[in-house]
Formats: sequence, structure tokens, C-alpha cells
Amino acid sequence: MSLALVLIGLMTFSAWRNALAREVAQHERNEIIQDTARREQEQLALTSQLLESNPLPICMTDMHGRFLTVNDAWEQFMGLPRERVLGLRNSEFLPAQEAKAYDSHNEALLLSGGQVRYEERLCRPDGSVCDVQVTKVRLESRQGQPLGLLIVKMDITAFLAARDLAEQASRAKSEFVANISHELRTPLQSILGFSELGMLRARQHDKLIDMFGDIHAAGERMLALVNDLLDLSKMDTLIGAFQFERHDVRPIVLEVASELGPQLEQKRLVLELQLGSDPLIAKVDRTRFAQVVRNVLINAVKFSSEGRSINITAALEDTSRIHLTVRDQGPGIPLAELEAVFQAFVQSSQTSDGSGGIGLGLAICQKIMVSHGGSIYAANAPEGGAIFHIILPIAEFTHFEPATTVS
Repeated sequence: MSLALVLIGLMTFSAWRNALAREVAQHERNEIIQDTARREQEQLALTSQLLESNPLPICMTDMHGRFLTVNDAWEQFMGLPRERVLGLRNSEFLPAQEAKAYDSHNEALLLSGGQVRYEERLCRPDGSVCDVQVTKVRLESRQGQPLGLLIVKMDITAFLAARDLAEQASRAKSEFVANISHELRTPLQSILGFSELGMLRARQHDKLIDMFGDIHAAGERMLALVNDLLDLSKMDTLIGAFQFERHDVRPIVLEVASELGPQLEQKRLVLELQLGSDPLIAKVDRTRFAQVVRNVLINAVKFSSEGRSINITAALEDTSRIHLTVRDQGPGIPLAELEAVFQAFVQSSQTSDGSGGIGLGLAICQKIMVSHGGSIYAANAPEGGAIFHIILPIAEFTHFEPATTVS
């Protein structure tokens, strides 16, 4: 009997303890549910606040195109109160043509997911027409099920107008530069011609030869600047006329190096070429790519001290691009100017004496490299001097004769 009482007591205690544990667990679950619900409410409130404070017109629709929510900016942009559109489709409160424009891309986006961005010219409720950039994103549940669309509109009318004005100003500037360059070239050719004639006829007069020589040198510098101006003004229109063909870039580098031989000898500079023995084939406009190499090499000659060396290397990098470097042993480029030197009419502070021209050569080089799908940038060598990096995408292999490597 005692044993039975003890057993009953134990069972009662166990049942009480289990009930208490269940009650505690249920209380904890309720707290977790309440906390989760509270967090969700806070998240919804934050999302709603962000939506309402966003200056861009934003709306959300369900899978059938019915409006679930809109923000204040959307109401102002459309000129419609939300009470009039919530639960409705575009076709139920807009003219058929406008509704069709607003609903473009919806069906495909709901089917495939992701997002789409496009520009539209839309008619506002007040009758005005504006250019709008529309971004649409398909919303999905955690399980990946589509819920509807989030649509954001941005009025870009002022931006497009400013862009058109900037393009017109740029075209006007280019036309002016091209016209003035043409006008300057004619008298410059006369100056060069008569200065050459003067040097020939003044062979017996050293002072006259020196004077005509100075005139000729100044005329050549001026003609080079005019040609650069003309080149820059035409570059944007010439890019489409580039003759891209497969070339081994090493012979092009060798040709430019040979062309600048007299300038190298004048400063007793040693040119070290490390171009390798394997062809480095890229699809380039030979004349324009040679212009890039020439401009960079001329800069290296200009900033190198007498008796120093200039190193040119070329190699295949990552099996997908050709990496050409031109390194001098000059003063280098200040860190703050490494990118600025590629802007038109900008020179490095190292050329404060005026020997650097008017700052067009590297700007032209950058335009040429971008048109080739490549790039050009500058850096400073740890041991001193500047390094110009020229990057080109490779072309498919074609047989070329190996170039001679010179040291």
C-alpha cells in the first residue's frame, strides 16, 4: 500500500513537472512569437517609412498588376491619390495607350524574374511630357515564389536636356578647334618652307642660319601642337574609322624605336627592348597604336637624364592580354597626378618649364587605347622613374615572323 502511494506520488510529481515544463516552453514560444511579430511590425514600419520618404516615385503591384502600395512621390508624380488606385490595375484608371506603356515588360519580368531598366517618354496627368527611367524588379518569397513587382520611376528630363547641351557644346568646341587648326596650318607651312629656304641660302652666314634654324624649330613645335589639337578634335569621329587588323605588336614597337633613334642618340640614352621571341598578336590599327607607343616613348626620352636607359618590355599576361611597359629613369610623376596626366590640356608639374607641350599627347593615347578595348595607365617605379603600362586584348593566333629582340 505504501509502495503504491509512493508510486502515485512520483507519477503525480512527474506529471506536474511535465505540465510545468510545457507551460514554461509554451510561455517561451509565445514570447518568441510575440518578439518575432514585434520585429516584423518594426521592420514593416521602417520599410513603410523608407518608402514614404523616398523622393523617387515607387509603387508595388501583385501578380495581376493590382496596386498594393504607392508612396507620396508616386502620388505627386502621377497626380493621383493612392485611395483612387490601390486595388486597381493601370488599365482601370489610365487611358489604354498610357496603361500599355506603363505595363510594358511586366509579363516577361513576372515570368522570368530578375529586373529590367528602360527609358520611356510618358505623358503626365497635367498634359506635360517627360522622359522617365523605369526600373522594375520581381519580388519573391523566401521560397522563391513570385509575389509581384516593385516599380521605381525617375524623371530624367532635365538630365537628358543637360546632356544634349553638353554634347552640343562639345561638338561646337571640336568644330572650333578643327577649324582654327586648319587655319593655322596654312601659315605654318609657309613659315617652315621659307625658313628652310632661308637656311639653304644663308650657308655662308652662321648667324642667319641660326636665326632661320630657330624659326624652323619653333614652327615645327607649333605645327606639332596644331596637329595634336586637330587629332584630339577628330578622335571621337575617327574611332569608327579605325582599321583594326591582326598584327604582331613587337615589329610596331621596333619600328617606332628605330624612328626615334636620333633623339635617343642626342641624349646618349640606351634603349633596352625585351619583347620576347613569341608573337604578341593583337587586333590593332597599326598607325594609331604606333602613335601611342611613339608618344609614350617621346615622353620617356624627354624626362630621362643624359646617359640613362629606357626599358621597353612586352609579354603575354593571363593568356588573354598583352602587357607593354615603357620605363624611364626620370623624376617620375607625383602620385596626385598619375591619373590627371591623361586628361586633355593637363600636364605634370614636372613640365612646369613649358617643355611638355600643351598636354594632349597622353589624352589622345588614352582615347586610342579605349577604342582598342585596352587601357593605358602610369605608375612610379620603386627605384625611381615613371612606368607607362599599355594593355591590349589578344587576337586569335595567326602566323607571324618573329621579331628581333634588341638590348
